[in-house]
Amino acid sequence: MMKNILFFVEGVHDANCVARILEVNNFKEIKNLENLPNMWKRKIPRAYPFTKDKLDRYIPIPNYFTNQKYLSVIICTNGEGRLLKEIDLYISNMNLGELREIESICAIFDADQTEAEKAFENKFKHIKKDMIITKGDFKKGYFNIKNKKIKLYNYFFPNNKDKGTLEDLLLESAKEIYSDLFYRVNEYIQNIDLKYKYNWTISSENKVKVGCIANVFQPGSANQNSIRHDDWISKQSIDKCKYVSDFYFFIKNIIT
Repeated sequence: MMKNILFFVEGVHDANCVARILEVNNFKEIKNLENLPNMWKRKIPRAYPFTKDKLDRYIPIPNYFTNQKYLSVIICTNGEGRLLKEIDLYISNMNLGELREIESICAIFDADQTEAEKAFENKFKHIKKDMIITKGDFKKGYFNIKNKKIKLYNYFFPNNKDKGTLEDLLLESAKEIYSDLFYRVNEYIQNIDLKYKYNWTISSENKVKVGCIANVFQPGSANQNSIRHDDWISKQSIDKCKYVSDFYFFIKNIIT
């Protein structure tokens, strides 16, 4: 029986970072429904709209990767406020046979403007007390359900310690791997008139930098295509960049 590892992420950029690491470690993406195990075939939405009568909801189909020993499932929750609720929803809808196939669950967030420890506490402030998985479960690293023990992991970008986001990790990599582009993009953004930055948030500048560099390699494509297929996460960045290295080995520890 192939064991399942579930990665819950906030957005598609996070999902493609995890996907990149899986592929570096010889996981192959499953792209054909017929190649999925039955438990995952049953969970593919068969009708639209996916959420009640809402026509503007994202498509809730995970990405699936396997190395024949593990099946890794990346579930994009499309927003930081949904992630823990989505984990609870997945687990509560699994029968005993399906739960027996789950090896571990990993939740991946941005720390944003607080250090990781405080960000962790903040995630559980408004969570209902009747959730299957609690803050205490994440702290001890596992939970029990129907006599099945499932490992729990969590990670906060950029390094599971400091404040920041995925973009801090990507820009650390860009400074090493794409140094010429990195400095040119910084210069370009510094020279953009403030009238074009009126609606920027604290994290906007880093997002723009990543977007500029990503579009050099994948013109007209979304950032996630570059994250997945270019060298933001590569042997060189893993060797030279602390944020990249920390996240890479965190994921590798889960999948090996």
